[in-house]
Amino acid sequence: MFTTMHAVGEGEAGQATRIGLPRLASAWFGLPAELRLTTGGGESMERSRAVALVEDVLGHLLEGRGERPLSLIREVYVFGSFARGALQPGDVDLDVEFDKDWEWSSAFVDAISDGRDGYVPLRRPLVGHKRGVQFIFNGHERADFPMTLLWRRGDDLSTALERLHAIKADPAAGRAERHAMLPQFEGLDRWLPRLHREHFVEAIDSGAIVVERLTLPEPEIRHLLHPVVEEHLWGRWPESSPLYRSAGAVFAYLIDRGVDPAELRLHGRNVRVGRTLYYAGFDLRYLRGMQWALADGGGREWIEVVHPVKRGDLHALRVVPVSVSKLNQLNWLAA
Repeated sequence: MFTTMHAVGEGEAGQATRIGLPRLASAWFGLPAELRLTTGGGESMERSRAVALVEDVLGHLLEGRGERPLSLIREVYVFGSFARGALQPGDVDLDVEFDKDWEWSSAFVDAISDGRDGYVPLRRPLVGHKRGVQFIFNGHERADFPMTLLWRRGDDLSTALERLHAIKADPAAGRAERHAMLPQFEGLDRWLPRLHREHFVEAIDSGAIVVERLTLPEPEIRHLLHPVVEEHLWGRWPESSPLYRSAGAVFAYLIDRGVDPAELRLHGRNVRVGRTLYYAGFDLRYLRGMQWALADGGGREWIEVVHPVKRGDLHALRVVPVSVSKLNQLNWLAA
């Protein structure tokens, strides 16, 4: 059931039929059709534990491949430090290639529009709540790094395990070199893909923008009871959502600086009708629109909460335009 369609006009519903929901999701939410999502602990582990984690993933996949959503999966690849043979890899990096039909895509759109992780139905049957595995989805075609096939639809478990165990340990292998890194990105690179980092570095080096790393404050009652804030947040996200927490933190940060929260466009929606001078987004979902917002849109700054979380520090990048003309010259996150 596509529960979001009742909120979509006739023209958009027709558009969904013509171009397909995955592409329409991209248009609605500013996302590529395949969204990168990751999960994991980030600390090094013994190779034997990494092997066991992948064995579990493959076992769960083969056990559940006859039913949705695991029946959608076509291939599984491994990459990163484990695939290179590191004795103490970081999280095991897996790419899951899968088919997207209308049922999957409609549920995905519903999930992300509610601020939920649209890939939980795929990830949870594979790993449950275990940490140590990092996923990308449908990333093989666009990857600029090598991947090793573990499983392809039609293979049995023994074939997949044979491929896994054929990856030899290499004492000389270490973690991959991190490209396009700045101090502002430290600790965020897990959720800030190389493409985005490269575009940020290019924009900074050209003199178009400056980027500051922020730790956003926890919102206080006085922030949340601000009439503009209370009206906007009411019903938009559940209070338990990391997006609700991130939104409150952005409002708190701006209010404490004396900024009128009514001048904010928050995660793709204007807080109030009128001129928008401040922009904020979460999970890189609307980051493609930053160039227009800060150049043609006259925005004063863009705050990006790179990885919203329910607890712990909320890290963000604050982007301030320096030169509109140089901003307009950028090929910013072009599709």
